[in-house]
Amino acid sequence: MSVLRRIGYGLGLGLIGWVLNLAALEVLPGVHLLFGPLLVLTAAVLFGPVAGGLAGAVSGVRTIWMWGHPWGWLNMVLEAVFVGALRRRLTPVAADACYWALSPLYFLLTYGLLQHMPLPVVLVVGPKQAVNGLLSALILQVVLLIPQVRGRLRPLLPLPLADVSIGRAFGSALTLGAVIPLLVVGGAEGRQRYASEVRQVDEENLHAAQGVAGEIESSLMHARSGVSQLARTLSASLSPEGHLPGRHVLEGELDALVTYSPEVLDAYVGSPEGVALAVSPRRDATDHPRAGTDFSDQPYVREVQQAREPLVRDSFLGRGGAQGPLAVTLAPIRHGEQYAGYVLATMDLPRLHRHARAQVGDSQQRILITDARGGVVFDSAEQGEPRVHNILGTPLAQSLETVGTGGTGSYEVARSAVTLLRLRALHHFGMVEVPALGWRVVVEQPGTRLQHDVDQAYFSLLGTMGLATVAAVLLALALSRTILAPVQGVSHAAARLAAGDRTARASEAGRDAPRELNQLAETFDRMAWQLSRQMEAIERTSREKDAFLSIASHELKTPLTALKAQVQLLRRKMGSEHGERLDNLSRQVDRVTRLVNQLLDASQLGLEQLPLQRTRMDLTEVVQRVAVGLVGASPLHTLELTARPLVGQFDELRMEQVVHNLVSNAIKYSPTGGVIEVWTRVLPGGEAELVVADRGIGLRVEDEEQLFGRFERGDRRELTNISGIGVGLYVSREIIRRHGGCISLRPREGGGAVATVRLPLSLEPEHDAPSPHSG
Repeated sequence: MSVLRRIGYGLGLGLIGWVLNLAALEVLPGVHLLFGPLLVLTAAVLFGPVAGGLAGAVSGVRTIWMWGHPWGWLNMVLEAVFVGALRRRLTPVAADACYWALSPLYFLLTYGLLQHMPLPVVLVVGPKQAVNGLLSALILQVVLLIPQVRGRLRPLLPLPLADVSIGRAFGSALTLGAVIPLLVVGGAEGRQRYASEVRQVDEENLHAAQGVAGEIESSLMHARSGVSQLARTLSASLSPEGHLPGRHVLEGELDALVTYSPEVLDAYVGSPEGVALAVSPRRDATDHPRAGTDFSDQPYVREVQQAREPLVRDSFLGRGGAQGPLAVTLAPIRHGEQYAGYVLATMDLPRLHRHARAQVGDSQQRILITDARGGVVFDSAEQGEPRVHNILGTPLAQSLETVGTGGTGSYEVARSAVTLLRLRALHHFGMVEVPALGWRVVVEQPGTRLQHDVDQAYFSLLGTMGLATVAAVLLALALSRTILAPVQGVSHAAARLAAGDRTARASEAGRDAPRELNQLAETFDRMAWQLSRQMEAIERTSREKDAFLSIASHELKTPLTALKAQVQLLRRKMGSEHGERLDNLSRQVDRVTRLVNQLLDASQLGLEQLPLQRTRMDLTEVVQRVAVGLVGASPLHTLELTARPLVGQFDELRMEQVVHNLVSNAIKYSPTGGVIEVWTRVLPGGEAELVVADRGIGLRVEDEEQLFGRFERGDRRELTNISGIGVGLYVSREIIRRHGGCISLRPREGGGAVATVRLPLSLEPEHDAPSPHSG
């Protein structure tokens, strides 16, 4: 196969591998089995390292985009080139195992030094890719051992696969049979365990979120009750003109609210315009008085003017001692339809923070409370003073959009270049809403614990697969020895029998073998014994027949020669009145003479006594002379001759005999007439080719080889009225063989038969060459 075709096949298989890589099979969470390497190794094993390297380059190009570095892609290319370079010395599994035995140096250099990955990550990446490559090599090796596949790909199979032993075949099949169920069962068990762990993590997160949300709602309820009661008290204390009590009275009431309501951090009474008339505590963290602070720009100031019942709102403040998101509850102060102001209490968020942190304790859980605007109200991961920020545009915010209250989900913090380690960056969360505020309580956990469980399951699966592989190989060796010894005994006995040793027997080798193999050895011995007896009888009969034919032919030739001479003498003496009858008689004598000569030649071939007398000549002249004479004598047939000079060393008499047999057969087996096509040409390899074709009754495919036997004419009814004794093709084949050529006979499309003779033109003349035919 040309280099360009190999490159084309490599690129084609690489493209198919690239498509298959899109449909990776998940064995464990984060552990995927790629099918692309199977096509890459196929290209390497069948078409060589160049085709394999190109297939790896095309199939693995997606990894550059996925992982952000070229080292995985380069690894696929190097693996294919390495396996392709060793394909004539090692099986695919052995070659791939050698590559992965050397691969730690590659991973330490590329992933460790150049990509700056931690050593634990490198130790995970290497086994993952090695398992994928070795499993692909094992599947490929087993597929190429299937007889139907081997039959189609035999010209492409390298020697280790073309000449594979039964032990290696058993080992490969048993190993694959052990590994695949382990992958399926172990992977299913690992995925089930991972799903159970995820459910447990989600339940833990959701339970903690519900606890925090419940505490917020309980605090809001108590704060709302206290504010409502104070608003009713102040409404009853309004003067007839609708004025509030004095500042000292208001401060006393506010102090009581803050003191006896642990849910309230601070409170104030506001005027209808939104100005704080009295505040508790009275000073902020910078010791500035808080009374007189203007809150008129807050939306709740306008809302409370229209309200009849207490309100709950979240707000974002940056003054009055408050910084960041707040939860407030407020109630209007009214006397009839007269609006005199409002009471507002701020919920004690630090207290809620302490409660939330107590919920998670020392666990890896993180509690995040966000307001309706996406701002972070509380983050348990923050230490010290909380900072003002939001989650807008983050992976968490995007995931929260798809989850309702009481739901769970997950998001990826940072995409890892190593698929197996992406679980560590995957965070699972549960979310509960606080409807009164529009807040969302999110409790999440990183995938560290889940990653640990998957790592443990993955390496346990690898260990089990390794033990299963060792056990399968040992079992295959034991079985192959049990099976191989008697099979080899039968094979050796068959080889001895084929070499002519008729005493060869196999029963000794199959004595301790399993029953079927013992029966095979016994059956072979019976066959060898019967075959020996039959061969002796056939040889004896053949020798007697050849001797009889030789004697009979010689005895018949003498009277036929005399008869021919008498016919010629009578033809000269008698006039034209009996000329036609004498000519017919002469032709019949010639026909019988030819049959006798064929019988004599057949007997001489059987006795290995047919010599060749070769001279340098143009075979085309003989073909033309014989074909024109035979077809010209048949009124029903016409000749279509295409001749090219064929100069070589031939026995003219014997080659004339071959051409005569082929052309006469074409005429004889075309009883209704037609065109007899004869052509000669020189083939590119320096061979002479002679073709004789007809449109006669044709032949069956199963008769192609049978018709070259002695006294074989086939068993079709169309042959009943056609004369012949069935030795012409046999004699012709033996003559062609002794010239170093070959002859074939095949059916012709559309009806008829085609006989093809090929002879070397450069063969030097030889003396008598013994015939390979012995019967």
